[in-house]
Amino acid sequence: MAECDGRGKTRCVRRAALAAFLVPLIALTAPISARADDATWLRVDAPAALESTAQLPLVEVRGQAAARGARIHEFVIVIDVSASAVLSSGWDVDADGARGHTNPALLARLVAKPDLPAGLAERLRSEDFDDSVLAAELTATSALLARLDTATRYRVGLVAFSDKAHLLAPVGSRPRELADALAALRENFHRDLGGSNFGDAIAAAQRALQPESNGVAMGAPAGTDQSILFLSDGAPTLPPHGDLARQHALYAASAAGAAGIRIFSFDLSRAQQTGANVLAEMAARSDGRFEVLERPGDAIAKLRRTDLVGLANLRVVNETTGAAARALRTFPDGAFDAFVELAPGRNHIVFRATTTAGANAVAERWIDRSGAAAPSAAEGAALVQELRKRTRETALWAEMERERRVQNLELELRLEVEPADAVAPAPAESPQALPR
Repeated sequence: MAECDGRGKTRCVRRAALAAFLVPLIALTAPISARADDATWLRVDAPAALESTAQLPLVEVRGQAAARGARIHEFVIVIDVSASAVLSSGWDVDADGARGHTNPALLARLVAKPDLPAGLAERLRSEDFDDSVLAAELTATSALLARLDTATRYRVGLVAFSDKAHLLAPVGSRPRELADALAALRENFHRDLGGSNFGDAIAAAQRALQPESNGVAMGAPAGTDQSILFLSDGAPTLPPHGDLARQHALYAASAAGAAGIRIFSFDLSRAQQTGANVLAEMAARSDGRFEVLERPGDAIAKLRRTDLVGLANLRVVNETTGAAARALRTFPDGAFDAFVELAPGRNHIVFRATTTAGANAVAERWIDRSGAAAPSAAEGAALVQELRKRTRETALWAEMERERRVQNLELELRLEVEPADAVAPAPAESPQALPR
């Protein structure tokens, strides 16, 4: 798919580069019941009319493909800050090379804290905290938030958990408040780093989505979908004793599901048997979805492309020329935009969407590129500038993903055949090296 915009940690050592970080986090949705012949969930907003005219050889198309309906989305991102959060994510999150170090300014602030746990300071000095599981979680969350229109279509909250859960930002927080909450967690993560209480984390997220009034949960507002995006690289460990931790997590997941809240859980661990069974059942009990990531860092890409409406694929093609749309971007709520090149005369633009359940929908537009009423130079320049901007955006993410996969493969091959101390430091990667 492509790109786009409320109240809305994992194990292992090798580091590589941020790219695979940026490959889809999840098709966040339960099966969609739209019929294969039901196209009502695919809406084209621009051009608005079935037939229209255009003077420029390029036209912007916009719309929404949402089999769950065009609804407001409220969700809480749950971040695991248990002890394994300081382990390597397997990716060079901050792009300072595979043998990079913790940011000096951040390191200085952390080691100066009087409550820093014994031994953590030396670990922060010798390892790259900026490539840790927590760093991956924070980067993934930021990448998703950057794509959301939190003013109109999304309402987002943040919860962190270890031995217990705490609310970082209430549902409906503004972008600056969400960014500040993530920054504060980065500076104070050492106050957590304990066990893993999945049940408390789910309960805290549910309270954030559905506050209580006089001891009774208010429920979801009409016309609103609610979800929990649950990130963890381990299994529940609290409450202790026997199977209580697991039971607590599944009870909380069942309660969330009964309240209409779907849980989309992501297993960030490399030893994927650790918490996968619990994470998968949490999703199943709430009619959500579970996804295993190859590396914790993959959460960056996956989360960024979160799908809240069950959209598996979208294609926009000018059937007259056979050319696909350029700079196609899709957003978590199914909204999309793209640019289509037009040939002289009549152009047949076809939109094809497929849900995660296999339902299909097709829409079309006929656009006549006539020579009448030539557009102003300013209009043409503005359209071309926007196309270039979006093309750079989509190309940047694609190139980052490709280069990071190649870089990671090369590094792993080197580590297989060379002693660890024989591997030369990798050069820091510069943003200027990416497509502009």
